Amino acid sequence: MKYRIGDKGFVKGLFIVLIIAACAFVAISFGKPYYRSLMLGSHTRDILKSEIGNIEMIKQKTLDNAKELGVPLDEKNLEVVLDKKIIRVKATWSETVDFWGYYQKKFDFALNEEH
Repeated sequence: MKYRIGDKGFVKGLFIVLIIAACAFVAISFGKPYYRSLMLGSHTRDILKSEIGNIEMIKQKTLDNAKELGVPLDEKNLEVVLDKKIIRVKATWSETVDFWGYYQKKFDFALNEEH
């Protein structure tokens, strides 16, 4: 009895593995900007708890953390305000996910933290 390539399900299995790999790649590509945004928010909350009242230090540390995480945050898009006893940090930035030049998706992020 002769077997053909598709008789045992090799092609079907290979196709399913390729689809799962493609879905994982897309999930990781879209997840990176959100992960960086969440990490920057967490680091900013930690900075606000430790550097109470020093606005320039908060701004510099937030920019350093953004650079370390790969977040494209500029100083002009970052605002640190001391309002009575509440320190507010507001920031906005955009990231674009690119799939080899065929598809681009732009994500806009906003950071609003206070302590």
